[in-house]
Amino acid sequence: MNYVVLSALTAFALGMVGLGVTGLTTGWIHPWERGRVLRPVPHGFSHIFSGCGFFCFCVFFLFASSEDVSLKWLIVLAAGAVLFLTGIALRGMAGFPDR
Repeated sequence: MNYVVLSALTAFALGMVGLGVTGLTTGWIHPWERGRVLRPVPHGFSHIFSGCGFFCFCVFFLFASSEDVSLKWLIVLAAGAVLFLTGIALRGMAGFPDR
């Protein structure tokens, strides 16, 4: 059951990355976010970074749960945290006007 939930969350993370790439290439923003997003480029990057960070979390919990937690899995977890927090900061930047 653990693998099913983590596989679904991994698919969600990759969907976030796909939405970020779509936002960067076409400038498309979700309809419910159009009023709050003033800068589409940081918004697209925020989806990409948050999705990659969430993907790293999913990979950590998928593979570290079945074996002993080594240094390489802790590096994956730390990289995921940095990417996710960078995405959150970029999402906050996307709501402010450009100068």
